Amino acid sequence: MPFLFIYFRKMKKSDFGVIAVLYLVGIAFLVMTLKLPTGAMRYPLFLTVVFLALVSIYLIQQVLHYIKTREIVDDLKQKFQDFQAVQFFGVCAFCVIYLILIQKLGYYLSSVLFMLGCMLFLRVKPLFVVLSTAILMGIIYGVFTVFLKVPLPVGLIFG
Repeated sequence: MPFLFIYFRKMKKSDFGVIAVLYLVGIAFLVMTLKLPTGAMRYPLFLTVVFLALVSIYLIQQVLHYIKTREIVDDLKQKFQDFQAVQFFGVCAFCVIYLILIQKLGYYLSSVLFMLGCMLFLRVKPLFVVLSTAILMGIIYGVFTVFLKVPLPVGLIFG
């Protein structure tokens, strides 16, 4: 597997948490994807498998580097040096609200509200907020609704 040796960097303590979270996210998406109808399952399943494969390659790279050097860098203090709890927990709260709103308002409206609210909360310039929201929603509409014809949640209000 020569492609595994393309890029090595020192294994860091923070890598353990990142890899664990990425696997949890990937497995959660895999479980949800397998519940979709067969036609709607293909694309999300492909993306999830690719995601998990990339996380696995990253893990293998880190383990091989550790075996080679027997070195793990303690970078946790450095990583959390500038940690901004208000921003972190604020965005987490926006994510929870977003997941609830998808069921009530549908995917598109909830996504627009999430992006607008989250970016304004993070003090992104309004022009960039509007542009990035419009562009991303256009791409999502084009890919999922027009090209793949995947039904997205419409919510209780509009459904």
